[in-house]
Amino acid sequence: MESIGNKKASASRLSNVLTDVHFWVPVVVLLAGLLLLSFMR
Repeated sequence: MESIGNKKASASRLSNVLTDVHFWVPVVVLLAGLLLLSFMR
């Protein structure tokens, strides 16, 4: 029974990360910076 609860908790944690703006904004900024650097070379 507890393993089912743990799977549900980890799935909700994963969905929280995937829908969290505070996670995606730095990722997008980092990728945009790397893209810009590659174009400037």
